[in-house]
Amino acid sequence: MINENKLDDLKNKASDLGKDLKFKAKDLQLQGEKTGNDLKHKITEIKLEGEKALHNLNTETDAQYTEAKVSFDEKAKEEKTESSVTENTVQEKLEHLKVEASHKFEEAKLKATELKQEASVKFDEFKAQASTKFDELKKTATDTVNKFKKDDQA
Repeated sequence: MINENKLDDLKNKASDLGKDLKFKAKDLQLQGEKTGNDLKHKITEIKLEGEKALHNLNTETDAQYTEAKVSFDEKAKEEKTESSVTENTVQEKLEHLKVEASHKFEEAKLKATELKQEASVKFDEFKAQASTKFDELKKTATDTVNKFKKDDQA
């Protein structure tokens, strides 16, 4: 009778532990999903920031290009009578501005790519951590159940 009570107590404890582990696993899964969603949101924010930076850079570049073109056109009219050396200098400045604008545009694209890659790496790290934690919980649950089985057999 006492052994049956102990066995029933152990079974109840094993059942309670199993339920606790289920709740902990579900909680961990929810935390993982929340963190995943947070990372997705952060990736979206980073992407938006990159797009904004790219748009601002494009706007700035267009303005600089327009300003440089207007300046070039004005100077070209004024200096038509001057030597071709002066025209080449103005053209080189315009080309230089175009090259600078192109470099800034490429830098913005690289930064956006870096931010996206960084977010992806962080997301992968989190997935690995969540998987490891879940595996640990499963192992702990299995060990506990096996211990109870061993205790029942003894």
